[in-house]
Formats: sequence, C-alpha cells, structure tokens
Amino acid sequence: MKTDKSILNRVYLAALPFFVMAVLVLFKLFFIHFQEGPELRSETQREAVREVNIEAERGNVYSSDAKLLATTMPVYNIYMDPITVKEKLFQDSIFKLSKQLNQIFPERSSSQWESYLKTKRDQKSRYVKLAEEISFTELQQLKNCAIFNQGKFAGGLIYEQKNYRKMPLGKIAERTIGYDQTRGRTGIEGAFSNYLSGTNGKRLKQKVSNGNWKPISDNYEIEPEDGLDVVTTLDTRMQDVVHHELLKALEKFEADHGCAILMEVETGAIKAISNLGRTEKGTYFEKRNYAVWERTEPGSTFKLASVIVALEDGIADTNTLVDTENGLLTIYGKNVKDSNYKNGKGGYGKVSLKKAFEVSSNVGIVKLIYDNYKDRPEKYIDRLYTMGLHKKLGVSIQGESAPSIPKPGDARWSGISLPWVAFGYQVSFTPLQILSLYNSVANDGKMIRPHFIQEIRKHGKTVEKIEPEVLNPAICSKETLGKVKAMMQGVVLQGTATNIQSELVSMAGKTGTCQQNYWKGMAPDYQASFAGYFPAENPKYSCIVVVNKPNYHRGYYGSAVAAPVFKAIAESIYLSTPDIEDSKIDLKETQFAELTQTNENYEGLSGKAKLPNLKGLNGSYILPLLQNQGFKVKVEGIGKVKWQYPAAGSDLDPNVLIELKLG
Repeated sequence: MKTDKSILNRVYLAALPFFVMAVLVLFKLFFIHFQEGPELRSETQREAVREVNIEAERGNVYSSDAKLLATTMPVYNIYMDPITVKEKLFQDSIFKLSKQLNQIFPERSSSQWESYLKTKRDQKSRYVKLAEEISFTELQQLKNCAIFNQGKFAGGLIYEQKNYRKMPLGKIAERTIGYDQTRGRTGIEGAFSNYLSGTNGKRLKQKVSNGNWKPISDNYEIEPEDGLDVVTTLDTRMQDVVHHELLKALEKFEADHGCAILMEVETGAIKAISNLGRTEKGTYFEKRNYAVWERTEPGSTFKLASVIVALEDGIADTNTLVDTENGLLTIYGKNVKDSNYKNGKGGYGKVSLKKAFEVSSNVGIVKLIYDNYKDRPEKYIDRLYTMGLHKKLGVSIQGESAPSIPKPGDARWSGISLPWVAFGYQVSFTPLQILSLYNSVANDGKMIRPHFIQEIRKHGKTVEKIEPEVLNPAICSKETLGKVKAMMQGVVLQGTATNIQSELVSMAGKTGTCQQNYWKGMAPDYQASFAGYFPAENPKYSCIVVVNKPNYHRGYYGSAVAAPVFKAIAESIYLSTPDIEDSKIDLKETQFAELTQTNENYEGLSGKAKLPNLKGLNGSYILPLLQNQGFKVKVEGIGKVKWQYPAAGSDLDPNVLIELKLG
C-alpha cells in the first residue's frame, strides 16, 4: 500500500505542472475573450477588410471647336477567383473558357490557359491574374465567356478599373495640353488640375491569399465625383496649320528648335501654339514649351519698343532723319553693324526713322536712342517699365520666365547697355511676351493677358467663363500707335519682309535676327523671328514665329527663315476663316452684300437685281457670302476672282449655278 501511495503521489506531482498550465491557459483564454477580444477582433477585421480610394474620372479637355484634346480612357485589370466556382461548373466549362481566353489573349495557348487555371485552383489561389489594362470592349467579351457568364460570385471574375489619359491629337500641342503626374504638372492639365481632378470615392476590399485584395462588392461606399471639363481657346484647324508650317521650316533649315503662336487680337485667346525640338535622329517633337518658358535676347523685334519710346517722348517723328553712315557704329570699342555692312561699306546713308525701321538698321535705331538718352538712360528704361514690359504676363500655364530689362545702377549695367538694349540685346523675353507687345499695337494699345482657357463645364453646361484681362489699357498714345502701325506695314511693303507680300491678306510686323552667342567668340548661333499681325488694317490675329539655331549655311535671317512661316499661317487662316474682313475689301463687295441680304422670296430678285462684276474680289469673302444666301457656287483655285459666269449684269437667280475661277 505504501508503495502504491508513493507512486500515486509521484503521479500527482508530475501532473501538477500540467494542471497549473491548463488552468493558466483557461484563464488566458477567458481574459482574451472578454478583455482583449473586442480589440483583437476589430484589428483582425481591419487586417482582412480595408477601405481604398477609387480614383474619380478626370474631366476632358476640349478645343474651342469642340474637339477632344485630352480624355480619360478606362482600362481594366482582370483577375479570377477559381475557388468560388463550383467543382462541376469548373470541370465542365474550363476547356471552353480556355479556348475563349486564347482568342482574347493569344499570348497563351488554350492548353496553357487550362493548365494555368487548374494549377491555381489546386493551389487554392483566390486572386489569379488574367490580364492588365484591357479595354472596355475586351471586358465585355470576358463577361460573356464560359464560367464568367455566371456572374461575379458564381463565375469568379474580378475586374478593377484604372484611368488612362489619352490625347486624340497625338503629339500636336502636347506640351501646351501638358500632364498632371507625380513627376510634375505642366500645361493646361497641370494648371487646371483642381477643376479636372474631381473627388475620389471609396470602396471596401477584402484580403485574400498571397497578400492580394479583391472588392467585396461592385458598389461604391462613396461614389467618386468626376472632374469638370475644360474648354481651351485652341482651334484644332488653326493648330494643325501652325504646327505643320513650323515643322516644315525647322526641317528645311535643320534648326535645333522653334515655336509659333497665334493669338486673337481683341481677346488675347491663344488659338494655336506649337513647340518643336530636334531629336538626335533629326525628327521633331513637342520637347519643351519654348513659347512660354524660353527667355532669349529678341534682337530686332524689340526695336518696336524703342521706336514707341522715341515717338512718345517726342524726340523723333517718322520722318526724322537718322544717319546710318556706312553701316558701322563703334561705342566704347564695341561695334554695332547693319546687316548689309561688309568690308567697310554698307549702311543706308541718311534716312527717315520710318525707313530705318523698315530696313531694320541697327545703326539708325541705336544712334537715335543713344544720342537722345545717353545722359538720361533711366528715362528710356522707365518708359519700357511704364509699358509693363518688365513684368511676367501671369499666364495660367506654369513655367513662364520673367523678362529681363537692366536698369542704370544694376551690377550688369555698363556704358554699352543703353545702345545694346535699343536694338534688342542685353534684354531677354519669351516669345509669348514679345507677341503680347505686338498684339497690344494691333489691339489699339490695349495689352491683354494671353489666355488658354475659354470656359469650365460640368455635364455640358458652363459653370465658369474666362473673360479677357487687361494688363495695360494703353501702352502708348493713339498718335504713336498710328505711326508704328504704318511702319510695321512698311516692313512688308518695302522693308526687310517684302518676300512675304500676299495678294490674299495684308500683313504688318517686324523681322528679327539675333546672334545668340556673340560674347563667347564661337561659331555663330542665330535666332530668326518674325512678329506681327493680320490683316494689317483690321487686325484679327497676331502671330510670332521663332526659329532657334538654324543651319547657318541654309539661312538664318528672320526674313528668310521665320517670315515665310508667318505668311503661310496668315494665308491659311485667312482663307479658312470667313469672318476675317480685310480693310481692302472693294466697295463693290459691300454693295453686293447689301444686294444679297437674306430674302425669303428669291424670285422677287429675278429681273430686278443684277449680278455685279466680281472680278478682282477676294474669293474667301465672296464664296461664303453667296452660299449663305442660297446660291449654288462652283469655285476653282484660290485668291481673287479672275473669271465669272454668269457675266456681270445678269439677273440674280438662285437656280443658276455661279462659276468662279480664282487666281
């Protein structure tokens, strides 16, 4: 008995730790369940289910002629949860599904798709990737496939939408349209991102195998609110013209880069803008927004500002004589030369200020400014500041560089600063800033802030309209405006840009040829430019063309490189825009317009009203006028009317075909 009792005691002693441990485990379980349980269950729920942001659909960007410039295209990532599919359905339909998947996604054969899905099912995978970034059409095809056509839960199809930004115009105006990405914001997309972005929604997702997450349902917990649409001032037809005319010039002259801008005079609306840079392969693409960002010395296009200052201060008039001598002027050991100076000869002798401007005499403009302001240079500089040329334009697109105009007392001001500024050196501006000066002259002295946006829309309805902003109501007097307008028209009629005279549309402007690295003693790099407006007497559009670093041997003068681009743009826009009225319209056109005013009874005109003589009139004016009044018209060629049928004096009859030959 003693032995049995001793053995029993030993058993109890050996079992005691296990008993104590069991009690402790029970106590811990009790504590966890009632004390820590709620918090742990909540944490587990958070680990298994989470709330994720659902990206709102970004608003569209439109042109002023209602074309899409940027839009959001939905794409989808596709997954499958094979575990949710019932065994019989899976086995009966996997062969058919695999064949259908092969037709939609041929990178895997039917047998490979079947093996892949069976293996993933055996591995208990619940988030099997099928495809990435497929289209909505492909998604609809998938939904009709075997197994998947049983619905989200029975069929196991999982899809997640992503938004992809697409530019229907491709690379045209790419830098101006811009982007809004993690790497930064540019162009219209970046500047108006607060309108375009919208408000993200929220959705619950559940954690499944291998750290993947899948939506709990098709519904949103919080619906995303789509972004607003932005309507730009860009016109796709004009944009196409500007882009391709600039491209042709860059290719012809093998230039490094260039830009062209077309602006509506009265409103400051940018109708077209192109920025093209050369690649190593010799092709061109929208590399940077040179028009807004690149600040350079403008050269002779800045002479307009110098002439305005001189006329406003009364130190000269258009007929004031300036002595260009032999085309060479030396100031503090630095030479100012006219473009025709060679081997000690050149210049234009004594000419009027108007003539000096028209032929772009550096010596003539510099002598005028230097002789009258060398003892008071601050007066000349202050005039430039009063015009507002020292300020940024404050355009909505990010990246505008500030203008640079030195002042007496600045560290970089020297004895040659005044004469060098007079003909466009030691100052720097962006092409858009120079264009704004020319646009101000065309707009009767009113400087308007250039703008790229016309309105903001929500579901097709206007919620905000962008109105023109006046930066300076008058950069100079009306008297001065009249004089500089005549001088700029003279540049085209008898100055440095006679090569761009057109029978279609009158133009006014100024050529510019600027040597960019003159201080380095290197092989010359030039910037060729032309800034102006059209039609000359009744300006509708202003335009600037800037070509940087053209091949020196192919041409580098503004008149040869940039001005022809301006002419091509002006003629194309004029011919395709019926509402442009050239002030040279013949009185007969006005009479004809009055004669063909809308009349419900054309028969009443027959025998009373006569078809006038149309010869010599602009076809771009006559054609829409006739068509709008219901006449049938057949036209051959472009330009002015050279031949017409019926003959002048014939009865006006809407049933008779009017034939016109233009040339």
